[in-house]
Amino acid sequence: MLPQEIIHGLSFEQQDPLWKAIHAMLDASIDSEIVSAISKDNKGEDRAWYAGRADALIAFKEILVNTRNDVLRDQGKPQENYVS
Repeated sequence: MLPQEIIHGLSFEQQDPLWKAIHAMLDASIDSEIVSAISKDNKGEDRAWYAGRADALIAFKEILVNTRNDVLRDQGKPQENYVS
């Protein structure tokens, strides 16, 4: 069972502008970390560090999307598929 704060916070209507903005910011941050990870200017542990940051952001985004879909399912609403 999710806390009420999370249920309430993720119960907004589809196409919410804040939700779109959060995804846009996460996508931009992920892209930035990936670019840094593959940059020829970075070596060894720096590449691993940027790759780890990108992976963490991807995992966090998945948690948000999956939790939102769990809330929608519990409310009998259709799930959303977010494609970045």
